Amino acid sequence: MRKVITICDKEYTAKSSAYTQFKYKNDTGRSLMSDLQRISKLDKLDLDGQVEGIDDLLETILKMAYIMIEEADSSQVTTFEDFLKDLDGLFDEQQWLMDIIELAQSPFSRGNKTDSQ
Repeated sequence: MRKVITICDKEYTAKSSAYTQFKYKNDTGRSLMSDLQRISKLDKLDLDGQVEGIDDLLETILKMAYIMIEEADSSQVTTFEDFLKDLDGLFDEQQWLMDIIELAQSPFSRGNKTDSQ
């Protein structure tokens, strides 16, 4: 699945497929499915005062975003660090967070709500 996602007023085309989980594991050493489950659990917890939990959640979602953007078209990004340097105002608009999570889940879910291309 492909979807155009706006992060900090910049549009990226992101793609999620069965390959995404293998790329994510190779790049991060972590399981995409485990991280998606962890994110869904964190969403239900009260994170007041737990900055480390929020930092880890944001880092995980940003890595997912980078990998899926790179998978869609590697010319959109260079390195993860450069991708991050181009982002300011991460929380001005928060829809991109939900879009990334939804897109990452799309190859594993039956009912798909993303735009197909």
